[in-house]
Amino acid sequence: MPTALAALDRCVTIHRRRRIQTARCAFRARSGSAPVQSLGGLDPKTREYVERLAKEFPFFLSELWREIGLKSIPKHHKEIAEYLQHGTNRRGILAWRGASKTWVTIAYCCWRLFTNARHERITYVSKSERAAKESLYLARKWIGQARFLQHLVPDRKSGQRDSALMFDVNGTDPDRTPSFCAYGITGQITGSRSTCIVADDVETSENTLTLDMRKRLRDQVAEFENILIPGGDVVYLGTPHHEETLYEHLIRGGYRFMAWPVSHPGEAGCGCQLGPMFADMEAGDLCWPERFGREELAAREAAEGRSKYQMQYLLTWKVGDENRTPLRLADFIVFAMDRDKAPMTIAWGATNSAGQSTRIESIPSLGFGTDGYQAPIMFDKDWAKYTGTRMWVDPSGKGEDETAFAIVSHMNGYLWCKAVGGLPGGYSPSTLDELVQVAKRHGVTELYVEDNFGQGMMAQLLEPYLQREFTEPGTDALNPDGWACSVETVRVSGQKETRIIDNLEPILNQHRLVIHPEVAQDEVLQHQLTRITRQRGCLDHDDRVEALAMAVWLWKKDMAQDPERAVERSRQRAIEDELRRVYSEYSPKGRRWFNRQ
Repeated sequence: MPTALAALDRCVTIHRRRRIQTARCAFRARSGSAPVQSLGGLDPKTREYVERLAKEFPFFLSELWREIGLKSIPKHHKEIAEYLQHGTNRRGILAWRGASKTWVTIAYCCWRLFTNARHERITYVSKSERAAKESLYLARKWIGQARFLQHLVPDRKSGQRDSALMFDVNGTDPDRTPSFCAYGITGQITGSRSTCIVADDVETSENTLTLDMRKRLRDQVAEFENILIPGGDVVYLGTPHHEETLYEHLIRGGYRFMAWPVSHPGEAGCGCQLGPMFADMEAGDLCWPERFGREELAAREAAEGRSKYQMQYLLTWKVGDENRTPLRLADFIVFAMDRDKAPMTIAWGATNSAGQSTRIESIPSLGFGTDGYQAPIMFDKDWAKYTGTRMWVDPSGKGEDETAFAIVSHMNGYLWCKAVGGLPGGYSPSTLDELVQVAKRHGVTELYVEDNFGQGMMAQLLEPYLQREFTEPGTDALNPDGWACSVETVRVSGQKETRIIDNLEPILNQHRLVIHPEVAQDEVLQHQLTRITRQRGCLDHDDRVEALAMAVWLWKKDMAQDPERAVERSRQRAIEDELRRVYSEYSPKGRRWFNRQ
């Protein structure tokens, strides 16, 4: 059987174009009838080509990719195409983020319209209306671009619909439901009728935060059964975003899912059956090495965090104990930094250059198993001032909650945690005074207060204490440049446990959070760090770990830099500053060329 237009490539180009044009005209004349049913007016080679397009979706996909200028199809795309065509009526596809599963599925929708333009009614549901519009736009673009699909272009003159949210294909029967329509998962789909419903990434991290949200999502997708024409198909494609993922609920309800993770997950497997290609692979083998190599995946795991990478790239939502508590003491660097400066660079490692372990045995560990704090394997002999020092304060609530705080400085892409603690008393004068004294002692210049219930009360109460401690330059030995600190309120939202893990895990996985030994010895903080999970209410008290997570979050934008390049820029600035100082002392006035910008 010929491949990739081989049946037509044997002919000269003009004959090849004439056959495709003949096929297009024949499709128009038959008003959407299936191409394999009546192609008597075509020459044998064209008929063979068109019949294969209609019978084999993987071949159709390869031809469509060719028509729109894409490269050859990777193996997992071919397997997804086979499963889309031959899977059960209630089926689902799980693939890692970036696997191009949406493009393959949109091509499948075009194939269904190609084979049955007269009766096909496709409803495409995505996480938002915007995402649904983008998918519909892609399908509509391909229909106008691929030569063997151009006969399906809507005929606006005859009144066919062609908009950003729906379109008809040429040859379809008149119906109140368009040939292809797109909705967001929260949109109004009641009243439609569909032969095929595609639910594309309807589960997101935003709509799975709480139990109520997850129940609402299940109720929303349950509506699909009410608009599906008997004998129709429901196809899910996505990536799990929560341990109680919608896809596990569907599997228990009778849906058959197949998964294509970014690499072979090993004996642990996924939450459902793996694609056929993994039968010949070993643990760790890559699914698409040409695009997702090991360096790329290592960078993504560091940026996303181990637990999220496990779920969204390896498609394992049934996490074990190791990933259920994703924060590790061993991912910290413990180092005694100064109040105003720290080494320009520092490095984490389990063993030093002599092969000796860097584990700090002098600090008792409350972590699981062998988890424990690590000392750096090296640090720069040159020290520099921090770019800033910020403090987060979490006012106490009712009961035994304490007013927690964390102080974190930043320099060259690393965060330096100088203090974490908790104070009793809530809004009492002694608590407010102690918070300000701690801030001044550690050189804090920006203080942020969580303000979900107090209506700014904590910040207003802190203002007079901060003003009282204001210091002019040259009047305080501890603060020779003077001291002043601003205070702001910040309102936070979302599930607390998820927010804490999402803020801390990526930074820890990259080993870019350095803590002072006094912070490391805090057993309350250790317990909260090593026991927190994504389950709501998993800890009786999480004040200190939340304060640390939010202090890290304050530097989120500043962490988007390469530490090595940041160090080089810092060194260059230091050299330029020194040159300016020298020339300002020894150069005649009025001839300072270095001041010119």
